Amino acid sequence: MSNRKSRPQKRRRRSIIAFEMIRLDRTATEPLHQQLYRQIRDELKSGRFSDSSSRLPSSRALAIDLGISRSTVTLAFSKLHAEGYLRSKPKSGTFVANLLPETFLTADQPKTYQPIQRPIRISDRARAIPDGRVGSQFDLGATGAGAGVSLVASIPAVDEFPMAVWERLRAQVLAKKGVNLLRYASNRGDADLRNAIAAYLCDFRAVRCHPDQIVIVAGMQQAMLISAMAVLNPGEVAWIEDPSYQQTRRVLTLAGVKIVPKLLDNQGIVIARSPKEPLPRIIYVTPSHQFPLGVTMSFQRRTGLLDFARAHDVFIFEDDYDAEFRFAGPPLPSLQGIDNSSRVIYAGTVSKILCPSLRLGYIVAPEPLVDSLAKIRSAMDQHSSPIDQATLARFITEGFFLSHIKRMRKIYAERRDFFIKQFNELLGDRFTLQVPEAGLNVVAWLKREEEFPMIRRVTLEIGVRPSSLSFFCIQAKLKPAFVFGFAAWTPTQIWESLVKLASALRDSYGCE
Repeated sequence: MSNRKSRPQKRRRRSIIAFEMIRLDRTATEPLHQQLYRQIRDELKSGRFSDSSSRLPSSRALAIDLGISRSTVTLAFSKLHAEGYLRSKPKSGTFVANLLPETFLTADQPKTYQPIQRPIRISDRARAIPDGRVGSQFDLGATGAGAGVSLVASIPAVDEFPMAVWERLRAQVLAKKGVNLLRYASNRGDADLRNAIAAYLCDFRAVRCHPDQIVIVAGMQQAMLISAMAVLNPGEVAWIEDPSYQQTRRVLTLAGVKIVPKLLDNQGIVIARSPKEPLPRIIYVTPSHQFPLGVTMSFQRRTGLLDFARAHDVFIFEDDYDAEFRFAGPPLPSLQGIDNSSRVIYAGTVSKILCPSLRLGYIVAPEPLVDSLAKIRSAMDQHSSPIDQATLARFITEGFFLSHIKRMRKIYAERRDFFIKQFNELLGDRFTLQVPEAGLNVVAWLKREEEFPMIRRVTLEIGVRPSSLSFFCIQAKLKPAFVFGFAAWTPTQIWESLVKLASALRDSYGCE
């Protein structure tokens, strides 16, 4: 009986707010406890926290995470308690106060602007979608990874998905809500899930939002399509990164948008345009971790992009791709978090964090766009699974989401380090690895460009299936390279795949 009681108590003590964006300057004259107090206060001031998503980490846990003494955290917490920001519950922990001090009750409101009109037309655009697959090729999904195929880009470690926890929570929400989860549901998304996502994003990604700005969607492609249909009329211009995620081109083509590819440099998308080049209506970017090159957009480029969008009445679609899996340095704040003019449409998904088959994502939009997004979602497919949404809401609010991210970040870091070491030992004579600071993929540049056709043929034959970098290019002319994935395979499987590829390349090279 005692064991049964101890488990729920442990879950209740899980922290929902992680304060991962806190930065303490040990060289500053301001004491560390004062810095911590001030940053937590500002976080609480700008966030939206419900009763189910307002639990703070323990002083011990926060001290460990920040690398400071527990007494420093205790001093900061004491001041926040005294000023009415925090409240304590015996045997439960520390929570955000139900009512914050009046000074901080007014949040900044995004600037209003006129609703955007969009005609809906039926066309032959499907034939223009840049996708050469036919028939059963669609059965393998977006990555084309069949059984026994390895080192494919952009596949997470689904074998690490916490199935038992998920199923237990799913049973609990079904028992509590029953047939209500079997009916038609909100076109904006489950209210509990939107609350949980808003709290998570405010804290973990420094997004400035509240639940009513969020629309739950069925993954990133739907987020792109709904956003494109909401802000662009057919034939209007969208800028996208080149090279880029291939689904971006497919989705925008389906929406009847004119795509203008923009090159990348080591700071991110190049904003410069010629006088004759048409202005975009929307710019699609992956600032946290550009796919496939892995570039992280610099702060200077981010502010320049926001200035451009503000000056020319342009929207920015921020795909916060792989932001949770950053291995060098602390997580970077979102582009949306530094936007003061309601130019950014922010989108994310749980496909890489949890599993791709859970078709759940979200859009955080400027308030005047939300109703249009909900209308388009309703016209497409009404809503995502209410059962999955309710389960994910519990998964987040009970702390399992943050725990899983931290666990997977450690697993992926270990697999990444192992892949790099083994790849350089086995294939360093043929490739130069470009290792990004974040993400689940690496780019391998050929040292001898003339070997590309042979290497491409060998990878297809043996089932070690990196993607050709040129597959993601539109107009960009880059040197031959391959994009390898490492996240979905154990160290043993990674080693076996690399040995297999190295051996096949040696044999093939000797035959030519």
